[in-house]
Amino acid sequence: MTQPLLEVKDLTIDVHTPRGTLTAVSEISFDIAPGETVCLVGESGSGKTIASKAILRLTDYENGSIAGGSIRLGDDFIDSLPQSAVRGLRGRKAAMIFQEPMAAFDPVFTIGSQIVETMAAHRRERKSKLWAEGAQLLRRVGIPEPELRMKQYPGELSGGMLQRAMIAMALSGEPELLIADEPTTALDVTIQAQILELLSELKQSLGMSILLITHDLGVAAEMADRIVVLYAGRIAEQGTAAEVLGNPRHPYTIGLLNAVATQEGRRGERLRAIEGSPPGLAEMPDGCRFHPRCAWATERCRSSVPPLSEQGGGRFAACWHADEVAAAPRGGSPAGFASAVPASTSAGTPGASAAPAEFSASRPLLEAENLAKHYPLGGGWGRPKRILRAVDGVSLSIAEGETFGLVGESGSGKSTLGRLLLQLEPQTSGEVRFRGEALTLRDQARWRQSRRDLQIIHQDPYGTVDPRWNIGEIIAEPLRAHTSLGAAERRERVGELLEQVGLQAAWQNRYPHEFSGGQRQRIGIARAIAVNPRFVLADEAVSALDVSVQAQIVNLLQDLQQKLGLTSVFIAHGLQVVRHISDRIGVMYLGKLMEVAPGEELFRNPAHPYTRALLSSIPGTSAANRESFIVKGEIPSPTNPPAGCRFHTRCPLATDLCRNVEPPLAEIGSRHAAACHYPS
Repeated sequence: MTQPLLEVKDLTIDVHTPRGTLTAVSEISFDIAPGETVCLVGESGSGKTIASKAILRLTDYENGSIAGGSIRLGDDFIDSLPQSAVRGLRGRKAAMIFQEPMAAFDPVFTIGSQIVETMAAHRRERKSKLWAEGAQLLRRVGIPEPELRMKQYPGELSGGMLQRAMIAMALSGEPELLIADEPTTALDVTIQAQILELLSELKQSLGMSILLITHDLGVAAEMADRIVVLYAGRIAEQGTAAEVLGNPRHPYTIGLLNAVATQEGRRGERLRAIEGSPPGLAEMPDGCRFHPRCAWATERCRSSVPPLSEQGGGRFAACWHADEVAAAPRGGSPAGFASAVPASTSAGTPGASAAPAEFSASRPLLEAENLAKHYPLGGGWGRPKRILRAVDGVSLSIAEGETFGLVGESGSGKSTLGRLLLQLEPQTSGEVRFRGEALTLRDQARWRQSRRDLQIIHQDPYGTVDPRWNIGEIIAEPLRAHTSLGAAERRERVGELLEQVGLQAAWQNRYPHEFSGGQRQRIGIARAIAVNPRFVLADEAVSALDVSVQAQIVNLLQDLQQKLGLTSVFIAHGLQVVRHISDRIGVMYLGKLMEVAPGEELFRNPAHPYTRALLSSIPGTSAANRESFIVKGEIPSPTNPPAGCRFHTRCPLATDLCRNVEPPLAEIGSRHAAACHYPS
């Protein structure tokens, strides 16, 4: 039997904090064979990242230490080596791709100098030779014009290019093990597909092993040979990808799988979220750590820690009821146990799974007509001024009570269009109408009046509030601006809002940093609905959340829409979530709408090649479908959009007509429009 390249055995990691030493990872064991891909999956706080960093002893620099167990990489026991010896192995024996490449690259040095520095740490070669090899690495990972990119700074590269440059730097030492920490989390679905394809190609061509950390089960299903499921610093389950995803034996794994919005699920039906959130390091429960959130829990689960026991064929699960869990229908439970999905999430609210309502075009709430936003760039000292066409002639109508989904790659103009609809910035041309009346920043009285009815849920709820305010003050701010409520009445209203979004009214005096990402997003939602608006814009409100928290927030938004009669625009790059929550979906590319259709129709019968490319890029899509419609390259610069159809430079079906004549957004069916000369 081949010896594993990496063997982690009974690893325990402590974190040293001002409150004392806390255990982040407890006695986890797994291995990786040469040429194998192993995925660590689980929610934020489960210990995935800290376990992966311990393999390279990076935890030593983050107040962490290996308190027990061993890590063997090849013939070296990493846990017992001095840091000077481990530095010699980093990059050469194992390398890491970090989640945030912008934070990993030094912004004041060029991409080339940082790649060359990495190579020079392990080899004594002339700088010119290393520079040429660095450019070749960039070419190998699919970056165009590598000689130019070597001279550019990190801020000059797009997210997709920067992630590729990070991969190139990791490959510069020809490592045997590549550790990839959430390498596609912040990327568009098309760029994500390219990065995953690149990793697969590099694995095959270089014979590398990959340790992939992700909370996206679609990515795990596509990439992994084996999956290790972590919860609260312990392994809940591990086995081959087919076994873990096809026949899970732990309630936590079932909960993660049930929380995923899939194409097979019914639109509008509640997602089966896992209630609650993972425990903090200082609040670990006795017994099985998942028992406070598990409907299968018994007294034995609450008092005794279940061992990670073999289930046969190299399959392991840490659950006292693994056999019953495996035998029960997905989401169900055997006699004698409560439902495996809590009642509050397994059943929808009345009408939640009903057929989508038909929204009449005769009663629009919000309209945009030929809306454009152009930003002037540069100019002066003899240089020509350029125009960035962020939104370039968009017309749409959103009916009262409708949820309109907006999808597209970064740089397509989604967020800018959202800000224009709310009149958070002035348009270059065109008009926005709310209930038939034009909105404009020039009419300050009308604009201020509309603020109460038009609200926004931001992507980053922490970065858009004052961290010195407690959440009671944050949520009460719109009440002070738009109502005449007194201080006591505002406090009572804030308490009602917190309970409405699933938080406790008694938490008003806490500050934003005291809450998890999902809880902060709930605070942002409470603030947005505080004054009973008619329209809410959710700008990437769930994109950075774990699948379980994402399901909770989507369910909450659906409940609030039904209860309050909200009209909304939901912007996201997670296509399955957009389909699940939206009545209609608009697809944007380079500032223009490429296609608009009811959600189910768009997924069943996409008419535009760009829409088909987005759908084929969803992780888990069949290889045959992906091969026929994979999108190469990145979105062109909006300062110099292509002539004709803006998608023709990346479209596998483009003709001379596409290259020279721009197609209008035209009706091709009932409530279905596409901007394509050859709609399918």
